[in-house]
Amino acid sequence: MRLLPFLTVSLLAACLPCVAQPTISEFLTENSSGITDLDGETSDWIEIYNPSTEPINLSGWSLTDDAGLLNKWVMPDITLPASGYLVIFASGKDRNDPEEELHTNFSLNSSGEYLALVDPDGSTIAKEFNYGEKF
Repeated sequence: MRLLPFLTVSLLAACLPCVAQPTISEFLTENSSGITDLDGETSDWIEIYNPSTEPINLSGWSLTDDAGLLNKWVMPDITLPASGYLVIFASGKDRNDPEEELHTNFSLNSSGEYLALVDPDGSTIAKEFNYGEKF
């Protein structure tokens, strides 16, 4: 009986930061047989998720693989619906037309590196990973 109130508070506290901001929900660094981009290539990709109940405009949000350059690839004026997902290819092709498929200006290193989603203020990291080689 005493455990239930504790769990309820803990779960609510854990969800508070995700109410109004997008997050990186998944990424793939070595796409050899998965989804393909419009060029027919199996590029690396990053999935952005909107956990809120309201749409979020991603204009000004950034993705980076360089902790020293937080605004390496800036997202265009695109709205992510409530509970929606967006796949952005990390191909190095640098495509940011909101009417087309999105591609960052960097690719992901399968042996490990840094990846972050940065708030439009350019200095607040919403989600980051320092990932290593797969095993």
